[in-house]
Amino acid sequence: MTDLETYVDGLFRHQRMTPEVRDLREEILSNMIAKREDLMAQGFDEAAATEKAKESLSSVDSLIDGNQLTCVGSYRAACLQTTLLSCVLFWILSLPLLFFRFGFFSTLGFWLTLIFGLLYLWRIKNPSDAVAFLSISAARRRRTIVWILWGLFFLVCTGVIAAVTFASNLWFGRPVVFTGPYQFAALVMRFYPPLLTILIPITVGSFPKILYKNRKD
Repeated sequence: MTDLETYVDGLFRHQRMTPEVRDLREEILSNMIAKREDLMAQGFDEAAATEKAKESLSSVDSLIDGNQLTCVGSYRAACLQTTLLSCVLFWILSLPLLFFRFGFFSTLGFWLTLIFGLLYLWRIKNPSDAVAFLSISAARRRRTIVWILWGLFFLVCTGVIAAVTFASNLWFGRPVVFTGPYQFAALVMRFYPPLLTILIPITVGSFPKILYKNRKD
């Protein structure tokens, strides 16, 4: 592998190698090789011509479709704020679980709210003017992946809970009987914690929109 090939590979090391990105890589590499040969024809030695060819392009972020110039500090602060609000909502919605021996989730909601609250306060007290190219396409892919993983998690959890709860009734052919509203509520609350975790994909799903709102014009 030549020096130029190594350099171009480094430019694309954080990019997802789609067919379009691969074609762009080959085009940039061929342009750099042509530039080096042109410089050598002008009297530069190979090492100097190679360095000048490298200097002609220091980043490919602006050339990748789906990348946008973003105010990184504002974007991260907005993401932390959204996450904090989701944690507060999780905490509030988990409070009924205190009455059904699932108080752990309410405690978890409290600590998550506290942690992300402190992180958000630190972020707004230490603002950043950093600007960088971030990929909206990658953010959307992450959103899709998180939704798929959550869907699988929810199906597995509800399936296991249902199997543990109703296995003996199904095995012995006994009907499911509720002696009162509290017993029915206690049964429903077994399925409630996995449903609460839907706040995770909802939160992550909002990040692409936040990213778009914080683009640097």
